[in-house]
Amino acid sequence: MARAKQPPTSPSSPPTAFSYLRFSNPTQADGDSVRRQLDLRDAWLARSGAVLDDSLSMRDEGVSAFSGAHRENPDRNALAAFLELVRRGRIPRGSYLIVESLDRLTREHIRPALTLLLNLIEQGVRIVQLLPTEAVYDEQVEPMALMMAIMELSRGHAESRMKSERLGRAWGEKKRRAAAAGVPMTRAVPSWVRVEGGRFALVPERAEVVRRVFALATAGHGLGAITKRFNAEGVPPIGRAGAWARSYVFKILSSRATFGEFQPHRGHSGPDREPDGPAVPNYFPAVVTEDEWHAAQAAIAARKGRGGRTPTGRVGIFSGLLHDARDGGSLHVVNKGGKAAGPALVSYKAAQGVPGARYVSFPLDTFERAVLSCLREIDPREVLPDHDAAADRAAVLAGRHAELEARVAEIQAQLVAGGHLAPLVEVLRQVDAERDRVGLELAAARRESAAPLSAAWGEARGLVDAVETAADPTEARTRLRAAVRRIVEGVWCLFVARGPVRLAAVQVWFAGGAHRDYLVARHAGHGSQSSKRPPRWWVRSFADAGADLGLDLRERADAKKLDRLLARVDPERLGG
Repeated sequence: MARAKQPPTSPSSPPTAFSYLRFSNPTQADGDSVRRQLDLRDAWLARSGAVLDDSLSMRDEGVSAFSGAHRENPDRNALAAFLELVRRGRIPRGSYLIVESLDRLTREHIRPALTLLLNLIEQGVRIVQLLPTEAVYDEQVEPMALMMAIMELSRGHAESRMKSERLGRAWGEKKRRAAAAGVPMTRAVPSWVRVEGGRFALVPERAEVVRRVFALATAGHGLGAITKRFNAEGVPPIGRAGAWARSYVFKILSSRATFGEFQPHRGHSGPDREPDGPAVPNYFPAVVTEDEWHAAQAAIAARKGRGGRTPTGRVGIFSGLLHDARDGGSLHVVNKGGKAAGPALVSYKAAQGVPGARYVSFPLDTFERAVLSCLREIDPREVLPDHDAAADRAAVLAGRHAELEARVAEIQAQLVAGGHLAPLVEVLRQVDAERDRVGLELAAARRESAAPLSAAWGEARGLVDAVETAADPTEARTRLRAAVRRIVEGVWCLFVARGPVRLAAVQVWFAGGAHRDYLVARHAGHGSQSSKRPPRWWVRSFADAGADLGLDLRERADAKKLDRLLARVDPERLGG
């Protein structure tokens, strides 16, 4: 074994020493571990004449060395910061790194552990081991001493591996009992659950609030709307804050614990925390069904990137779906007010003065009434897919995801068994990325299958008539908007001004690829103040209006063709 070497005794430049302390359990900071490591270090410094550089904080408290994570993230881990300084040449060659024993430096598998040791030596850092026997490993290390270092590193890894396996078996037994008998694994529970007599139970009043959150989200209410409603109604918050917040509403809606699933994790909070094995189904008592959870996710996904209320303060039924066929941009609502026609739809690009965009408005009320009246008359069997493709796609994706899960487990087993490291790690990275991609597609397919298009269509048709007569018009419009967003992918519009007449060519594209085309005309009122004729409107299909040219208004060239046609024809003749 290489004994501690005496450093050069030049009085002008004594060698520099850095001391690294590490312990895996934060509670060890209050025990004897730190004192023992410091006493051994100070004794070596007194004998060697090296000078301790304490400008670096070289302590990793509550950090395990088994996985190698302590060598990553210099902003969080002391050893990682030291290794980065070594790499950049900021640690002078010939400096000492003092550790109580080599297992303080690392408890990884012998290959990365030995690589760490040899790389430090190669970069001029002399490793001082104080226990079980004092030794210095440097560029002149003897083969026998290096063999003893390998044995010491292997011992540390073996101890940690055995501990990990024991804990894994204990945790696995807890998960088995949890899945089989509903025995709590920990006392950490969602805010709507409590532990009674060693079993989980719902907190009735809180569970009811969670159900209401899901009902409102599925009906089309956004996070902000739910938050404001609960705070205005004085609904007691079920989180730690004193009031409802968007973030907590989102936390409830995204939590799979609401339908009983529990995902064990390992590691502390933050980037080190990761799932530990498969999720445990039926662990918590369910507040909602899994279908209800997926239906809420579908409603949330339908709202992304789409507005809610118009400048009038009214819920926009077609918000986020309307496009200007001339410029390809979106349509938005302007509130003209006064003696004008009230809220109107215009091209957003035109309103911003974008060159080439044309500012032609169309009254919002007329547009909504005309298009909704047409949607109400459509036979959904003519525009919806023959069957629920989302359910079929979910089944296929679930099978593929299970295959990839098995493949990941197989590669991990090969790594543990000592397979060829570099190629296996690359394959694992690729398979893991594919598994994550398929998982996202599977989640989307499950959301869609939980909210079938036929159900959304039925709800939309039932709500069209209720919008004007409902006791709570805002609630009715919100629910109708949610249903429309499920069945409609986009609405492309071409507005044309012909004197007192405004024409709107409207092409509605449905989920599944079908579309319907309509022409809406609004005649402005005219005459003297005493005999003024009120505005009137009509709506026809393109075919009935003689404008069925097989055009796709999503294509700018087709929009131009229709624009030229509508600029020439007599609006009165179009309306029959």
